[in-house]
Amino acid sequence: MLKDIVKARDNREAVVEVLMFVLSVLITTFVLRFTWNNSLSKHITVIKPIKSFLDALLLSISISVFRGI
Repeated sequence: MLKDIVKARDNREAVVEVLMFVLSVLITTFVLRFTWNNSLSKHITVIKPIKSFLDALLLSISISVFRGI
């Protein structure tokens, strides 16, 4: 992600890269919250359901950073 922003030829291309990152994080947030609450928390007893959007967003950003996006 950061490599693409640094390699951007102009400001417009950098803005597109940042918007793509934000869009992917938001989509991942909704999918993560749905999967976490409906699948993971029911089958793994140590995991609690995610109650707020902020918790899901922070978890999604953490996973994205960990993956290297």
